[in-house]
Amino acid sequence: MTLFPPHLSDSSQRADTGPLAKIAIVGRGFTGIMTAIALLKGFDRPFHLVMFDPQPKIDGGESVSQSATTVLNSRVRDLSVDPQARDDFRQWLETDEAWRNRQDPAELNVEQSFVPGEIFSAYVYQRFSEVLRRRTDVIVQVCPESVTAIDRHPGRGLSIFFGDQQRTRFDAVFLATGYGLRDGADEPSTLSAVRDTVVIGGGVHAVDRALRLLAAGEASHVTLISASGFLPQSHARAAVGPVTSDRPLPGTLRGAFRFLREAANTADAEGSGWQGIMNGFRLRARDLWEGLTPEERRRFKRHVKAIYDSHRNRLPPEHYRRLHEALASGAITVRKGKVERIAINGVLLATAAGLEVLPADRTIDCRFRPTDIDSPLFRSVLRTGLARRDEVELGILVDRFGRALAAPDLFQGLFAMGPLGLGSLPDIDLVPEIVAQTHAAASALGSWIDELAEMGDVVRGAV
Repeated sequence: MTLFPPHLSDSSQRADTGPLAKIAIVGRGFTGIMTAIALLKGFDRPFHLVMFDPQPKIDGGESVSQSATTVLNSRVRDLSVDPQARDDFRQWLETDEAWRNRQDPAELNVEQSFVPGEIFSAYVYQRFSEVLRRRTDVIVQVCPESVTAIDRHPGRGLSIFFGDQQRTRFDAVFLATGYGLRDGADEPSTLSAVRDTVVIGGGVHAVDRALRLLAAGEASHVTLISASGFLPQSHARAAVGPVTSDRPLPGTLRGAFRFLREAANTADAEGSGWQGIMNGFRLRARDLWEGLTPEERRRFKRHVKAIYDSHRNRLPPEHYRRLHEALASGAITVRKGKVERIAINGVLLATAAGLEVLPADRTIDCRFRPTDIDSPLFRSVLRTGLARRDEVELGILVDRFGRALAAPDLFQGLFAMGPLGLGSLPDIDLVPEIVAQTHAAASALGSWIDELAEMGDVVRGAV
């Protein structure tokens, strides 16, 4: 392993191997660092890796939860960075004495536990460091710059533009920006206590932030603004596996969700809970999505996505209990509406009754936004034909390997990983799906580089 300072050139040369494949990862949150782990484990030839991100630190939990102190909404059993070793994270936790000492012996076993983001981040970074140390044939650079554009290189491969319009050539580029490009500025960790705080968002991160504000005494009342009016449902107390039916899943959006609703109601009536039904439905969601018409996909985004997300992105049971206690006591109020404007003393809220000014001493925006296609970076890849938007405009059109498809079966070396592909791949914003995709992408990249080498378009490094 060789770590270089953040000065880049267009050449990567090692005396012992010749030219190296050059690979860039844009983003060093969870999606980015997981992509790096998968490449270091699965790309079986020397290469030169550059990781771009304006943040000075590598944060293994960032793209999963946006805040390292947030409790992740996946159980320990689902958080391994190695799909071939599903119990890797559990085994790592069991060696962490500090974590063991703060656990209540009466709680569920380790596999069924939920852990804070900073613990998962430490695990991810340790695994990254370990595999990096083993890859003595890999050059790694960390570049604290914002990527502004990507284009085809005049010779071959792709050009990345960054900083003061510097340009560097790469054979392949992985966009791994999660829910958006980070600007390098961290939010202050503590503020003086205020009475009224508005938290914008109705997802797991927003609820967790509201509960932490109350618990820390930073607010005495929180208004949660949910655009859909829905809040996350709860995980089952004990982990449940996927429950599937022998009945074929209807091929239409209306039929599929009628099927899901009836199965969930039956499970609830029988006392087994709806969570297993939802887990089973998610295993079949990709096939269903691929069979929907463009109009059905758009209808899903307009009418179904919010309630679907509230049932698949679930709260740990303890968080769910605390949320509903806060709702019952009035410490948290939920408002349905669209935020039109954020000011220093509140927000302008559009509701069914019209516009309303909602005063607040402090406002925190916890929304997970779709890919910012209007940013210079994403405008560049669309303008140059390296990628296309998906049909429902949630992100970039990709296949299951994360390959950005400029046209059917046309791949030009650009990958869009994790949440960037939500319009193409259901659930690709969850940890197990991201892990599986990154390892599949590393394998696909190796095959693609081999194909190019056979055509004489790129010189392979020695294996």
